[in-house]
Amino acid sequence: MSFVRTMPFISESRSWREDPDRRLPEVVSLERHIERAREAEAAGLDALFYVDFIGLDRTALARNPQPPFEPLTILAAIAAHTTRIGLVGTASTLFTYPYGLARQFASLEQISRGRAGWNAVTGFSAAEAFGIAQLPAPEQRYRHAQEAVDAVTQLWESWSEDAVIADAGRGVYADVDRIRDVAFAGDHVRVRGGLDIPRSPQGRPVLFQAGASTDGIAFAGRNAEAVFAATPNLGLAIEYSQQLAGAARAAGRERDDIRVLPGLHLYVRESVQEAWRAARAAAVTPHRIDSILADLDVELPGLALRGLDPDRPIPADVFPSPAQIEGLGARRSRIATYRRLAYDGRPTYREFLERSAIAGPHAAMIGTPQTVADEMEQWLDARAADGFTLLGGDDIAHLDRTLLPELRRRGLFRVGYEGTTLREHLRLAAAMRQRSPVGDTGVTKGR
Repeated sequence: MSFVRTMPFISESRSWREDPDRRLPEVVSLERHIERAREAEAAGLDALFYVDFIGLDRTALARNPQPPFEPLTILAAIAAHTTRIGLVGTASTLFTYPYGLARQFASLEQISRGRAGWNAVTGFSAAEAFGIAQLPAPEQRYRHAQEAVDAVTQLWESWSEDAVIADAGRGVYADVDRIRDVAFAGDHVRVRGGLDIPRSPQGRPVLFQAGASTDGIAFAGRNAEAVFAATPNLGLAIEYSQQLAGAARAAGRERDDIRVLPGLHLYVRESVQEAWRAARAAAVTPHRIDSILADLDVELPGLALRGLDPDRPIPADVFPSPAQIEGLGARRSRIATYRRLAYDGRPTYREFLERSAIAGPHAAMIGTPQTVADEMEQWLDARAADGFTLLGGDDIAHLDRTLLPELRRRGLFRVGYEGTTLREHLRLAAAMRQRSPVGDTGVTKGR
């Protein structure tokens, strides 16, 4: 089973006001990020995952601290202080040119000796900051993203595995005839020339994706090697995994080619009651409830979630219908997930807010080491997950003392790293074969 840890830590970022002396450095201090990365590596986690929301978000920044760096910069710093844990960064296909993307992640690959991953996102905000008058429709952004991923992948694979000769006696470093020129011409992306950075120890970075809309799942089915999913319960997780499997088959791949890693908040104590007390104490606070409502206000302006009767279910007309959600544009999948949380099982408004405060649109597992391990095993057996993305709740040091020993006893989690690259940690093939041939002089058309 895989474990990926998100950074910065959502729980620390949103609760910094309760303990600013401890919580604020969790978000803004480079030294603390490096320390937490080492803790995750000592526990044997597969990777660290840095999210990224480009642009100045005044609403979010007014409430909570934001990390004062972009993902690849801090991942390069962490790479110098770790040796095994994977390093996954988010970068937009819309706001970064493919050659630059290829160089940046190839550089992280070399610095980390094969531990890099790229979370490829289309981008849903900050268009004006990049000189784009209007954000393209989601379908167009995914067509652009597909071309960008194809071009970046071809650049990563432009170096043959034996291109580096390193023959000091003959004074030959590389056989440049074994570096192919990429000539990619699409509707949105054009690239010509080979990459100026050699292949990495794992062939190329691992491609991550997090889309959950129809377009996002199709994109993941074709490209992703690991997927971050927002699936708050087992039923939705099974549904998502089946949709992804269908998308993979449509692209000529198999579900086993992709690692599905749902987001998860964990609270583990000696009794179930103690675990729930810890979850409520940490998450169900006035400012956390206010933060959830503010997030929903941003994601769906006009949503009438304030002032409802706390002991009655949310009225049916508060959230838009599934058909209306499809026409909303950015972040459709996130809105759809919250709608399911609001109406599946008919929770009261109070229960919806409590559940949202603890885990947002993601899963929460709250209990003893045994009951939480049972629940994880149920998700794994149902092929709803191949591992989990740890978003918040208990810190790694606590989980290493409580939950991880139980998972190791069951053979579900590693005792120590068996390999050195992120692909080895995730048990992925060395690198997927190119989908399009790259000739020395020919032009590869974008799809």
